[in-house]
Amino acid sequence: MEEYGLDELAASAESVLAGLGPLAAGLTRLAGEACRAVTLDAMEVLVIERGRELLRELVQLSLDTQAEREVRQPQVTGQDGVRRARAERGHDRPVVTRLGQVRVQRIAYRAGIKGAGSLFPRDAVLNLPPLGYSWGLQQLAEMFCRAVSYEQAHEFVLAATGVAIGKRQLEQITVAAAADAERFYQDRLQDRGGPAGAGEDQEERLPPLVISADGKGVAMRPEARRRRTKAPEQKVRTFEKRAGTGEKKGCKRMAETGCVFDVAPGQARAPEQVMRPDPGGEPPARPHAVNRWYTCDITAGRDVTIGKIFDEADRRDPGHRRTWIALVDGDIYQLGLIQAQAAARGITLAIVIDFIHVLEYLWKAAWCFHAPRDPAMEHWVTAQGLDILHGRAGDVITRIQALAAAHPPRPGGEHAKIIRKTLHYLDAKQPYLDYPRALAQGWPIATGVIEGACRHLVQDRMGITGARWSLEGAQAMLWLRAIAASGDTGAYWDYHIAREHQRNHLSRYQDGLDLAA
Repeated sequence: MEEYGLDELAASAESVLAGLGPLAAGLTRLAGEACRAVTLDAMEVLVIERGRELLRELVQLSLDTQAEREVRQPQVTGQDGVRRARAERGHDRPVVTRLGQVRVQRIAYRAGIKGAGSLFPRDAVLNLPPLGYSWGLQQLAEMFCRAVSYEQAHEFVLAATGVAIGKRQLEQITVAAAADAERFYQDRLQDRGGPAGAGEDQEERLPPLVISADGKGVAMRPEARRRRTKAPEQKVRTFEKRAGTGEKKGCKRMAETGCVFDVAPGQARAPEQVMRPDPGGEPPARPHAVNRWYTCDITAGRDVTIGKIFDEADRRDPGHRRTWIALVDGDIYQLGLIQAQAAARGITLAIVIDFIHVLEYLWKAAWCFHAPRDPAMEHWVTAQGLDILHGRAGDVITRIQALAAAHPPRPGGEHAKIIRKTLHYLDAKQPYLDYPRALAQGWPIATGVIEGACRHLVQDRMGITGARWSLEGAQAMLWLRAIAASGDTGAYWDYHIAREHQRNHLSRYQDGLDLAA
């Protein structure tokens, strides 16, 4: 009686769509087996595994039905100007989807001329991907690959879809997924910072605009490392098995990370509230970053990355009505690039040196004038930090010089080097230590945003133990992670798939292709 009911159900489904009957009967059998399962786990496994196969067969049925209805085009002419007059049915190609592999039947249009390849208009209609994996599966694989290692991504994709993708194929998918990353931001017209034509009465309400950049080393394969005057293996080494003090293995290449964000200004703060906060009092509202946008380059020079963050900042504030702030760590070359870009674009830029870096120099100097583990060191650093926050960096320099004269370090010793570097740093960076203005305006005075980006954007994925990157693979991964960190993954994939459609299909036809036909 049960089989009789299934036969009737299959016949009814077959009358709706040819080939649907077996699927309807299979779904009914699966429902019966699931009802007889004892535990929820057994029920879930049964429905997912068997249900995935039924859904794959449903996709295959839809493809086959469309293939039967494909109408021969009266004329198909390629971009090479050659007319494909011969139409042949029965050509198929496999495509792996999130449900498993299906085969796509379509008409091939051939010219019969050597060198003139066949054209498949239905491939353009379906927007079939060139790698043989559906766009949905590629997007899922890319999401796993940019989060964890390729080995783990293989396991995650297998667990989520039942489809096994090899490590090399995952690398290819990742590189292909980043093909339009640079063009995406160049073509985007959306202005993140609000309407470009904001009135003069809104000028006071425009938040400050901050740019920041920093570098992080990525372990590369030998052929992907930058050229040096002397290769790392040719340098004189102290030890044979490991690097000595101050020696570098030379296996890394610098990835320059840039960030642009709006500042939700905090309340005005006094230097004492920064260095000696009252534990029982109400702390003032601190500035925080909103609308963050990231970029990261390992193939191009640092000047390219700096140019990109200025482009993004220009996109947010084309009229240059907002206050532009550059948060930097004091790197001379990077500082020169930022100043050059600002001068070329006619931008008045407020440069603020990261106060945490300043404190690090003060702590190093403190070690030179105090005994180890002397609690007075902390009080000394706090006092010097307060002076610098009050705008008295010159007094701090004079004080360190006096201490060095009163307690001269051993010539050529480590303390002498530290004192010399500290004095040079504070003296050279005095024009960018205008902390009184920054604190009064509620600006940030630390580079926590870009420091965090170097960790979560670069190090967390690129620094996985044992990882060694090719140049192409590293750049693709960094671009995709920057897009994800900026919150643009969905928009990018829509853009990327549209570009792939044009690149892989529509561009192969001379006068375009009537997809509706």
